[in-house]
Amino acid sequence: MKYHYGLIATSCLLLMACAPDREEEASVEDPDNTESEGAEPDKPDQLHMWIHDNDEQANAIEDMASEYTEATGIEVQLTRMNYDDQAENIALDGPAGTGPDIYFKPHDYTGELAVQSLAEPLDLDEEQLERFTPESLQAMTYEGELYGLPFVSETAALLYNVELVEEAPETIEDLLLIAEELTDAGNDEYGFLTVPIYYYSHSFITGYGGYIFGENESGYDVGDVGLANDGAIEGAERFQSLFEDGLIPSSINPEIQDGLFAEGKIGVSHTGPWNINPYGEAIGEENLRSAPLPVLENGEPASSLVGFKSWLLSPYSEHQYWAQDLMLHLTSDEQNMSYYMATGEMPAVSTLLEAPEIADDELMSGFAEQIVNGEPMPNVPEIDPVFGAMGDAMLFLADGEDAEEIMTEAVEQIQQDIDTMN
Repeated sequence: MKYHYGLIATSCLLLMACAPDREEEASVEDPDNTESEGAEPDKPDQLHMWIHDNDEQANAIEDMASEYTEATGIEVQLTRMNYDDQAENIALDGPAGTGPDIYFKPHDYTGELAVQSLAEPLDLDEEQLERFTPESLQAMTYEGELYGLPFVSETAALLYNVELVEEAPETIEDLLLIAEELTDAGNDEYGFLTVPIYYYSHSFITGYGGYIFGENESGYDVGDVGLANDGAIEGAERFQSLFEDGLIPSSINPEIQDGLFAEGKIGVSHTGPWNINPYGEAIGEENLRSAPLPVLENGEPASSLVGFKSWLLSPYSEHQYWAQDLMLHLTSDEQNMSYYMATGEMPAVSTLLEAPEIADDELMSGFAEQIVNGEPMPNVPEIDPVFGAMGDAMLFLADGEDAEEIMTEAVEQIQQDIDTMN
């Protein structure tokens, strides 16, 4: 999955200009939205959904939609569209009556979509939501309102080559020992590789007391950035030591890392499930295993940022009751597992992550275990400046710049950018 850290400023202005007026919407009666009166609305002839433009995923969702039609008699029209295009298009197509009833987005867009009134809060009860992991529901919640149903969960963990590393490292000491024993930089051979971008280094920065945003009763406190406190600086120094000790080259990037792993020159790769297939094809699936991130010196499992792909309800839908019914169908245990078996994308349902199909799969189980130790990527618009400033900071750390100065300057930049946004 390609992670997204917000829309560019021009797109935001366009979307805000096109967003529906909540007060105007509230004054208009929706003849199909009568569930508050206790009655089930009449079934529409058709529901329209936008899905990501990916053949494997689209084929699986088409089958799931067909089963919904068989069960309800409601036809489901599917339109394939890239994630990046959906928000702008719903702002344009929604008012024209040609938009979807539901659409599919990574969760880190949730705050932007809510602010721009391009997603409708869901009207679901506790029983309907209890299957989902708390983290996935948190990811889809903005200012106390739930804006989507989680469908896919994803995070970074470890993939390792059993021809080089017989057993997965359980502790950070184990991992460092592997790195020291197998690294021969002159021959481009490494025991462990990770990339100096914040998505990966988050595990180090937060492992010793750092955090992205504080939290309050409303959700994230974007005025409280914890990336330059003592714990964050300690984590930054530990991350930096991998480069200073020659265990990871400062020039590393995802392409180099993946290429070296494919050549059988890396023992352990810090990466995501998107690399299971290419790594397996390169070194043989029989030689590939997954594992969660190791336990740190403080006894705590290393955390990671977790992403969720979710179904969202359009505020322009004239059939919101049945649109939510379709969302519940798509995220049911049966459909979720069917989608996983077809695409390899893990569900966001607690019991399914523990199901044998995942827990006994040596290529997926490590990622499923890591999701439990992870935390949702913040879904507020203010996350954008964090990834910008911290992305630069990680590169400076890899180049040997002073960790405390780099982290302090990065947080100052983040706070300035957030002040400008708000």
